[in-house]
Amino acid sequence: MSDSRKLTDLSRQELYDLIWSSPAIKVAADFGVTETVVKNHCNNRKVPRPTRRYWTKLAAGIKPRKKPLPPTPQEVFEIEAQRRVPKALALPEPGARLHPLAIELLTALNKTKPGDQKLVHLKEPVFPEVTVSKPLVERAAQAFHVILQSLEPLGIEFKKYQGTFDPGFFKRGNDRLFFFIDETLVDHARIERKCSYWNWATGGTPSGHLAFTYNPSRWGQNEERAFEETNRHKLEQVLSEVVVAIRQHFLNRQRERIQQAIDRKKWQEESERRHREWLAEEAIRIQKEKEQAHVNAIKSVNGARKGDLIKAAEWWSRSRKIADFIEECDRRWKCPTGELNSEQAAWLAWAREIANSISPFTAGYPEPAKHGAFDASTIPFGGPYPSAKNFPQPS
Repeated sequence: MSDSRKLTDLSRQELYDLIWSSPAIKVAADFGVTETVVKNHCNNRKVPRPTRRYWTKLAAGIKPRKKPLPPTPQEVFEIEAQRRVPKALALPEPGARLHPLAIELLTALNKTKPGDQKLVHLKEPVFPEVTVSKPLVERAAQAFHVILQSLEPLGIEFKKYQGTFDPGFFKRGNDRLFFFIDETLVDHARIERKCSYWNWATGGTPSGHLAFTYNPSRWGQNEERAFEETNRHKLEQVLSEVVVAIRQHFLNRQRERIQQAIDRKKWQEESERRHREWLAEEAIRIQKEKEQAHVNAIKSVNGARKGDLIKAAEWWSRSRKIADFIEECDRRWKCPTGELNSEQAAWLAWAREIANSISPFTAGYPEPAKHGAFDASTIPFGGPYPSAKNFPQPS
């Protein structure tokens, strides 16, 4: 392709437009993948693909109809969750069949014995946590039925809690919402308030009204919302508000997840961009270091050869002085008799060997091709570099 985008970077709409504008084999070639990869990617993202007959008709000058791009489950939920809910959701008629889970809840509540304030408290992993009086048991089950019937078509289902001590919850995707059904209590001041299992001791009598609470967290109260039935605010109206609020909660969660995915992608793209910039800067830095090291290496060879010349001249000067001294010794020892004794001859041989050993000529220096100037432009980048004799420093 002309840009550096990957197949997975395309949105569904971009992928749809691309796959209906060019055959899959061409799209695969543009992205450097196989045709099978393109087809599988379309299938995974629920993007319809044209058949070979489509391209045949197109080549014959016929404009065939395109299969429309179907909405994603998220897009469907976005639409359905915002559909208008009646201001009042009626309870089922007496004798009407309830949702299977509502029937199980009714059966479990009927089997539970009342406790304090003559309230039945049910807390099992398969149901919402319920605290109501016996006369309100059926009404609570009917209300739960209405909520289930309104939410399940949107994919919001009531799930069993996998633990032992906590109640069930509404779930869609990876999001969940704990749900509680309570009967409000009327205290001695005739004030009606929501009952909770842990505040029964505060006293009060059952009001005959239901209250519904949901919370994304089992114990926290920061996101808790409650809806209460009163004499003026009928249960049917409360149920409508509960359904709307639960739908909106999961819709908000979906939007948050979509935004988080967008933010993650932006962060990843920004991180990759910065990494590419760092790699480019690092490559430039390394290249400059290599170039400088190349220059320094050439300078080092030049300096070493210059040093060899200076040190060779010093060693040669010392060798000449030693040789002159040896010759003077030889001349003096021969003066009286013209001959040397064995000790004198041995010493002269030893001294001449020393004088000869420190001479640079004995070491094969200089060789103009190896020990002189050189053309730096002929040296390969990074070496190998010319050598130097590296004479020791005269002490």
